[in-house]
Amino acid sequence: MSSYRCYFLGSDGKIIRAQNLECPSDEVALETAEHVLENCGYPTIEIWERARRVGTVVRNEIGRGSPAEGR
Repeated sequence: MSSYRCYFLGSDGKIIRAQNLECPSDEVALETAEHVLENCGYPTIEIWERARRVGTVVRNEIGRGSPAEGR
């Protein structure tokens, strides 16, 4: 298991809160962030493993999470 950190970003792109995740892989961490995004009020979540950005999940127009470019 790897430790990941999810940063919840506001519409201005600034970090509002953070949450730790334990996941077996980058893919699982991104999928988990997509599910979290569906139930939170934030537009974007960035997922990091230490100093490495794993990816970004952005709320789309119908309110569901979708992976952003650069994943």
